[in-house]
Amino acid sequence: MRAVLAALVYSISSMLLLAAGCQGVDHGAYLPDRPYTVGYSSRGLVIDGAPRVLVAGAIHYPRSTPEMWDSLMKKAKAGGINTIDTYVFWNMHERTKGVYDFATDRANLPRFLETARRNGLFVMLRIGPFVCAEWNYGGFPQWLRHEDGIVFRTYSAPFMEHMRRFVAKVVAVAAPFMPERGGPVVALQIENEYGNIQPAYGRDGDRYATWCGETAHALNASVPWIMCRQYSHVPHVIPTQNDFYSDQYLERYRERFPEYPAMWTELWPAWFQRWGDAVPFRPAEDTAYAVARWFAFGGSYVAYYMYHGGTNFGRTASPFVTTSYDYDGFLDQYGLENWPKYLHLAQLHRALLDNAAVLVASAVPDSVALSGGDGKRVFAKQYGSSDDYLAFLINADSDPDHRTPSVRFDGLRLKLPRWSVTLVRRRPADTRPAVLLNTATLSAAAKYALEHPPRFEHIGSSPPDAPDPVRVDSIRWRAVRLPAALDADGAVYLRPPEQLSITDDTTDFLWYRTTARVPASCATNQTLVLRDAGDIASLYVDGRFFGMRYDKQEELSTLSFGISALFATGETKKKPGEEVEITVLSQTMGIAHNEFHMEAYARGLLGSVLLCGHDITMGSWRVSKGIEGEPDDGDEIRHGGDLAADSISLSLARSFWKPYSAAAAAAADNGTEFSRLRWYAIDIDTDALVAAEQHAATEDGDEPLRYAIDMAAMTKGQLWINGHHLGRYWLRRAPPASDDDAFGSSSASICRKCDYAGWYSPGKCLRGCGEYTQRFYHLPRSYLNMPPSGDDDAGDSKKGKEEEERASKPSTTNTLYVLEEIGGNPRLISIARRVSVRPPASLPPSPPDNDDDDDDEDSGSGHRWLALLRLLSRLLLVLSSFAVLAALGGVLALLWKRWRDSSFAHRGYERIE
Repeated sequence: MRAVLAALVYSISSMLLLAAGCQGVDHGAYLPDRPYTVGYSSRGLVIDGAPRVLVAGAIHYPRSTPEMWDSLMKKAKAGGINTIDTYVFWNMHERTKGVYDFATDRANLPRFLETARRNGLFVMLRIGPFVCAEWNYGGFPQWLRHEDGIVFRTYSAPFMEHMRRFVAKVVAVAAPFMPERGGPVVALQIENEYGNIQPAYGRDGDRYATWCGETAHALNASVPWIMCRQYSHVPHVIPTQNDFYSDQYLERYRERFPEYPAMWTELWPAWFQRWGDAVPFRPAEDTAYAVARWFAFGGSYVAYYMYHGGTNFGRTASPFVTTSYDYDGFLDQYGLENWPKYLHLAQLHRALLDNAAVLVASAVPDSVALSGGDGKRVFAKQYGSSDDYLAFLINADSDPDHRTPSVRFDGLRLKLPRWSVTLVRRRPADTRPAVLLNTATLSAAAKYALEHPPRFEHIGSSPPDAPDPVRVDSIRWRAVRLPAALDADGAVYLRPPEQLSITDDTTDFLWYRTTARVPASCATNQTLVLRDAGDIASLYVDGRFFGMRYDKQEELSTLSFGISALFATGETKKKPGEEVEITVLSQTMGIAHNEFHMEAYARGLLGSVLLCGHDITMGSWRVSKGIEGEPDDGDEIRHGGDLAADSISLSLARSFWKPYSAAAAAAADNGTEFSRLRWYAIDIDTDALVAAEQHAATEDGDEPLRYAIDMAAMTKGQLWINGHHLGRYWLRRAPPASDDDAFGSSSASICRKCDYAGWYSPGKCLRGCGEYTQRFYHLPRSYLNMPPSGDDDAGDSKKGKEEEERASKPSTTNTLYVLEEIGGNPRLISIARRVSVRPPASLPPSPPDNDDDDDDEDSGSGHRWLALLRLLSRLLLVLSSFAVLAALGGVLALLWKRWRDSSFAHRGYERIE
């Protein structure tokens, strides 16, 4: 009996200690474990009859592996997220017309939704099916452009027919995950940012927008539908906002749509990145300021685009967008916390969710000037009554030269830092209101994280005797032949045909070749010029390489090649009238994700071709699709005739693969049979990776490791691991630091200390000037032949038998295939791990409030009760072996009730450990 009582007292005491040191969130903010209903009011989405505060994070299921989904959602929930936001990607699910795939690898939408349900998270399912998203072709499948008479995103019968069919299919797939079945989906989206383009389509755009609303309504889903960035009235849908800040839209929004809730479907925590650009980032203080202002002005739903940006695997990126889609989100593309932003915003999320009831139960208040501040820029928004409220104290001044205002509010005297919002909470039992947080004040943990940014550590470098997983002595390679050495049969064109009409976007590459006679003008003008070409072109004349050219990222370019070497003294010197063979390798870098009339998007050699100023456009042209040995989308990789993986295939004969030698590669460059493109097959040793994980587990406990491929020794190309297409790589540097505001230019960019205050734009805050735009490329652990890890999602019961057997008996090697387009040293390719340093638990909790009163540091009775509870709990732990403590059970119950009802349970947001 004594032991049982001691154990009981110990459990209760431990619970009190945990409660005293950690802040809980109202579980009503999360997914119920039963069927429920969803509607809406002017104050929010209404779940089971009550409006809710929803804080969403975008995680796109195709941009991470299924094995990552559970970990990502758990971390999002720990960071105060209660809703997952995702687009649905049409060209992932219907690559072939009428053939659907909702089950394979990253296309497994039901598994993603079930993962959200298992983690108690709601889902905003944004069907589109146009999604933009810097995703190849905005999500449209290529076959759609070939439909007779089709015009995208307007009142076009062929387009609306296929769109209606796909949207209905997605609603059917999502049916088991609707609220009436206890599922996580609380809202659906049709179309996407249509207000940006609707006016360009005129009356047909208006008719189409109305059709979208009517089509959504006719599907009889049990949740509301939304249309984001929709400026005109559309029946049956809630219009929502997308921007860096959105509170500025709310006054007009409420005038036009008084019955709808204020929903912000995309808060951009930074911006995406293109090859050759520096890395955009957005300070955590400014992100928090934008969120707090949104709720202060009446918002009830916010979604971060992106919370976890992930990876543009394969060829899914839109033009010139990097393979990393990091977006300076809260979880990086490897699934690790971006600690400064993650910690700082988690504090705000918890404050909002804890106090959601008072926030959404109140009408949106007027702004009230604060004593001691400038009423135009320093003011308060107070929700609730005089003795039970949540207040937002706002200082909208961004000027660092202005003094910090010291204001009075409900007995408090507070300093309000510039460009910040201070949250103040008062409950009926409080003797004094409590300051919950200030958006410009970082905790010690967040500051520590800023001083210790994430890094990469090469596997094999630590410890010193660690084996290198890359087997550099067994690299195999082969050169890619020029099309002239291949089968010349096929169609002949009078002029270069448009590229996508030939490739159907199954490859980035199309070879064009023709013959022409050297004009006399070559005596003074020794160039070959491609007008209106896109995106990238490489030139070969009589088999000799004359370089790669590219210019504008989203527009057609004029590309000029110097060919003076053709006319240099020697046996190969060309004379007027002699015939030359001209071969151009045209390359796309993704298909436009957001353009007017996307069905007419075109690439390749679209303009004139000028040889020494002479127009040779009209003539006899042949084309050849793809690169020798390149796998078609959906095929399987084979090497030497043996199946090496399960998604794509290198149809290369065994005799073409040879042991790598730099001398042999250089010799191939000097010939006229082969192009500059090279295939490399590199083995990566499983045992070396396992040894690295064991070392990391004993050193810092960071298991499983997050792997990346360091491609700094290469130039440009694509990567596959065990058959999985990891994406494009390009070792292109961002411009060096400059004082010019030239973000996105090819000549200069800014990299300087970024002030969090003031309106954010993508060019305001940049890092990585003069460095490679992207050097490291995500190597998902689940794509390696490795034993299962604790990070793998074990909650899916639908794993195939083959997959389970492969996981239990992994191969000892992995094959990395590299398609290099220019040149490099494959022996220097290496494997690294991503390291994100967790702030130490010994750091103090969140900073104290910014009370400006020097004579009273205690802001109310909460701290006194907190100290008392901690003292009693520790005393009980010491004395828990004595049965006489049974008499204190009633006292403990009273103390617990007092804690639950008192103000200190709603104060002092602790750092997430």
